[in-house]
Formats: sequence, structure tokens, C-alpha cells
Amino acid sequence: MSDPDWINAYGFLGTRLFDLPSLFICLLTVFVLGYKFNISPKYQVVLALHCFLPFVLNDVLFSASYMGDQFRYWRGVNGFRSGELSFIEALVNGDTVLTASALLALIPFPTPVSVISLGFYNTFLYIILFFVLHVKKIFTKVSVWFYLLFPSAALYTALSLRETLIFFFMILTIVYARESKVFRSVICIAPLYLIKFQNFFILGPIVLLYFIFNVARKGMGVTKALIIGAISLAGLLLSAPIAIPLVNKFRVAMFVEDGGEAENISLITGAGDFVFQGLTSALYFLSKPLPWEASSALQFVQSFENLIVLAILYLITRQAWQKFPDKLTFWLLFMALGMSVYGLVVANYGTAVRYRYPFIMIYVLFVCADCHVHKLFPKKNKASSINQPVTHDKVDRT
Repeated sequence: MSDPDWINAYGFLGTRLFDLPSLFICLLTVFVLGYKFNISPKYQVVLALHCFLPFVLNDVLFSASYMGDQFRYWRGVNGFRSGELSFIEALVNGDTVLTASALLALIPFPTPVSVISLGFYNTFLYIILFFVLHVKKIFTKVSVWFYLLFPSAALYTALSLRETLIFFFMILTIVYARESKVFRSVICIAPLYLIKFQNFFILGPIVLLYFIFNVARKGMGVTKALIIGAISLAGLLLSAPIAIPLVNKFRVAMFVEDGGEAENISLITGAGDFVFQGLTSALYFLSKPLPWEASSALQFVQSFENLIVLAILYLITRQAWQKFPDKLTFWLLFMALGMSVYGLVVANYGTAVRYRYPFIMIYVLFVCADCHVHKLFPKKNKASSINQPVTHDKVDRT
């Protein structure tokens, strides 16, 4: 493969000049679609500011080598664009990095000249997803601001990683599931199998339950959720002899991949420990790193972000429980499953933040949409409004 490192000769500013066309495409997308769909200027301003994030993350807030995977995706996309890598080969060889790179290479943007370039590809997906959620009437006044201001989402959707692709396909899968468009939902979940099979196996059963119980309209019901939880617990116990070696294998592999030493990771020792950690790991995975666990400035900032996000999740969940508990229980099941699976295998704090943000975003978006959460602190004298006919909330255009 030809060496793309020639860009380094142009220095800090010169490197970024080559990405100005990508920046302009993102900005143009914001303002053209913002005008077309009559989006509030304040939302357009935030989206426009997001377009500049790729310039101020790598080698500004932190070294590009801090998230070294970015170089693999950058080189992969260049390989596909130059014809030195085959799209068919990427799909059949099972390499998730190559497959994600192949999908990114299909985005109609200039060839990525540096490690920051793919950040604009991901920013473009983030912008498109905003307008999809607006058109589909998913946003409420709470969730639209969460989408725009959630720091972890802003960070990872402006880096040269596959996380935005994963987030993009997960959201679209659920959007089409809510509309009972089975074929489109299947088309959107299929790429997850190729680029993040864990998320495919987490989201697949959830979407199936969404179709079966018609959650968007009827909800699941607390009793049904408890029955499903009990069945899952029984399945956990029965699968322990087979699952424990696999979970330990992934725990060690991911710990070593994140720079740890295999002997320093604790392993699951038996069925009881497996069930206990499966039940308790979800909450810990959702909240780590705690402030006293942070080992870097970025992790310290993320620990305080966690506390704020947990408070927001509590406020949203409390309102949803008061209004539509039958619908909320489904999304609680979704979060419990996702956080438990990753909580069992991910020890690194930075990786935890990176893997969980799509699940948090999905929970906020669809709990607010399905349970009609429009304010974090609703006035008590308006509580009776929950008995009134409900219409889809629209993005504020004032």
C-alpha cells in the first residue's frame, strides 16, 4: 500500500488545510438541510460548531496516538480508495477494521489525507442522523439537546473511528422498527454483524421483542419484562459452563488490547460469580470511571460527565415511569442487557466510555419519544396533561 504519511511534511496548519473541503461539505449540509426543514438557528449553530471538532481533537486536546486505532481506519480507507484493497475481500475475511473502513470509504467525501480526515466523515453521519431523527419526529426538547450536547457523542463522532458507523446503524435499526418496517430494519442491522457483532447480538433480540410486543404503541408491561428477565437469568445459569471460558477469553483479550497485562485481570471463577457479575456489572459499566478511578485528565473529565449523565438518566426515567411504565420497562431491559454484556468483558475505563455512549443516546432518544418526556423538570400543575391525547413533539423552531 502506498504510504499516506506524506501529509506530515506540511505541519500542523498545512495538514488541516487539506481538510477544508470536508469541513465545507459538513457546514453546507447543516445549513442547506436546516433551511429545508426549517430547523431552529440555535440547533444549526451547535451542529456547525460540531463540524470544527475534528480540527481540535487529535494532536490538540490529546495525541492522535492516544486512540491509535484511528490510524488503522485511515490507512484502510486510503487502501480502498486507491484500489489496493478489495471491498469483497473486506466483507469475507472477517476483519472488522477493514469492513468498517470499506463502509467509510463509500461516503462521498474527499480522500482522507490525514488521521483527522475521517472525523469529518463521521461528523457528516452525525449531521445526517440529526435530520433523520427530526424528520421521523423522534426528538423532544429534552432529547434534542442531549443529542447535541452529550460530550462523549461529540467526541467519538468527530474522531476517525468506527463508533459513529455503529451508532448510525443502531439508531436507524430502531427507527425503522418503531415504524414496523421490518425489511429496512434488517438492512440497517446487518452491517452491525460485520463491524460490531456484540452490538448485533444485543440489538437483534431487542428489536425482535420490539416487533413482537409493538412497544411503540402498547409497551411491554412490567410483568412481561420480569418474565423475560427471569428467563434470561435462567439462561445465564444454564449457559455458564460454556459462557464463562468465552467471557474470560474476551475479558483478557480486551484488557491486553487496551494496554494491560493478562495476569492483572480478574477472571470469573464459577456460575455464582458469573451471575453476580452479570447482574452488578451493568450499573458499574454505566458509571465508570468514577472520579477517584480516573488516571488521566480526559478520564477525570469523563467521570464528571458520567455523574451528570446519570442524573439526567434518573430524571428521564422517573418521568417515564410516572407516565408510561409499560413502555419504559422495554428500554430498561435494553439498557440492562447492553450494559451487562459489556460490563462483563470491558475493564478499561476509556473503552467503557467509548462503547456505552450509543446505548445511552438510544435510551434517552427513545424513552423520551415513547414516553413523551419533554422537560427534565416538568411543572406539577401540568401533570394532568399526561392524560391528554399525545402528539409527536417537533424540534423547537422558535
